[in-house]
Amino acid sequence: MSTLIKATEPLERIPSLDFLRGIAILGILFINIENFAYPDPWSPWKYGYEGAIDYSTRFWVYFLTQGKFYTMFALLFGVGFYIFLERLEKKQLGLMSMDIYAKRLLWLFVIGIAHSYLIWNGDVLYHYAICGFLLFPFRSIKTPNLLLILAFLAVLQLAKSYDQTMNRKVRQESYIKAQSLQEDQRSSEDHKSIQIWEKQTKKKEPDTSTYVAPKKTYWIGLQETYEHASAHKGLLYYQGLLFPSLIIMILGIVLYRSGIFHNYQNWKYYWIVSFSILSVGLIINYLGFYQWTFEYFEPVTDIWEGFLFTFPKEILGIGYVLILNGTFQKFLKSKKSNLISKVGRMALTNYIFQNIVLGFIFYGYGLALFNQFSRIELLWIVGIIWTIQLTLSWLWLRKFQQGPLEWLWRKLTYRGLDKAIPIKNGR
Repeated sequence: MSTLIKATEPLERIPSLDFLRGIAILGILFINIENFAYPDPWSPWKYGYEGAIDYSTRFWVYFLTQGKFYTMFALLFGVGFYIFLERLEKKQLGLMSMDIYAKRLLWLFVIGIAHSYLIWNGDVLYHYAICGFLLFPFRSIKTPNLLLILAFLAVLQLAKSYDQTMNRKVRQESYIKAQSLQEDQRSSEDHKSIQIWEKQTKKKEPDTSTYVAPKKTYWIGLQETYEHASAHKGLLYYQGLLFPSLIIMILGIVLYRSGIFHNYQNWKYYWIVSFSILSVGLIINYLGFYQWTFEYFEPVTDIWEGFLFTFPKEILGIGYVLILNGTFQKFLKSKKSNLISKVGRMALTNYIFQNIVLGFIFYGYGLALFNQFSRIELLWIVGIIWTIQLTLSWLWLRKFQQGPLEWLWRKLTYRGLDKAIPIKNGR
């Protein structure tokens, strides 16, 4: 077998990145499980509430986890993109390096689409694959220019936030104006403004309706997924996440170039910067998710508040990456066996395995426990799945160098290339 096709040797890997991937994989389960367990997990007043503790549970779960671990994934994807091409470049493959990575992204896209249609239509892999193709031009751009690009993309997101906040403000002003009129003076538009705003600002009671588990059989599940999935309609990525994903992936390239994943001490004030970003992220997320959980009936109409809530999960996700990276290197790197890192080495396998297990637990073709658990009870299921994944990852990597889906992905990427590519200097 060509050395090009072999899995990355343990000594070649960057330990902190495996650890961070493991944390991200375990962390996303907090949010993904709700997509399987409830009819409408995003509404802060619907489903899964048996008492006051469930409101607090939802707040803390969303405050600390929602979007943060996907941010970590996106950042690590950008890092992985850069490392992969860097290693291929060292093999002196020329343009073939780009071909290999393009093929790698193509197969990630295929795996993501298969996962979306066959297992769970909330997949993010094919979105990352499309973003990966868009990353190609950025690899050769110097870091100062990348920072300018990041600033430009951030401004676009702030402009979007401004527009959304202004629309809410206009609806509020229309409501206030309509309310100031006598009943007989109100036009149909005035009545409509009042109806829309009162519906949006009405405090609601928890919905305790009983729902039949979706996907009664696996075949029915495929039909339901086909109706709701969008890739076959030409929507090959999540439009609302495109710019945020690119921002975080490009930032991953910048952070990798700075050398902190090899040695966090490359930054003179690493801990001060890391704790500052983490603190700002915690404050913004606390305010944002408190409003979303307990004051959802009071829409954000202040422009500056809208700006504040533009990048909450991204800021806190970056804070997590920096703190965990430094913590691993300072306190955990010397440990010969790290179970979380093993989960990270099998990130693709563990991500899809999680969703297979969740489908079996909640969908009709499995245990059909859909909408049967409170928010606090879901945490027990998270803990059980964590235990299973930590154990299986440890057992698998005792015998193999990489996870089964990682092996398949690499095999498909290099299929037919082992004979076509000359290996220079014994590499």
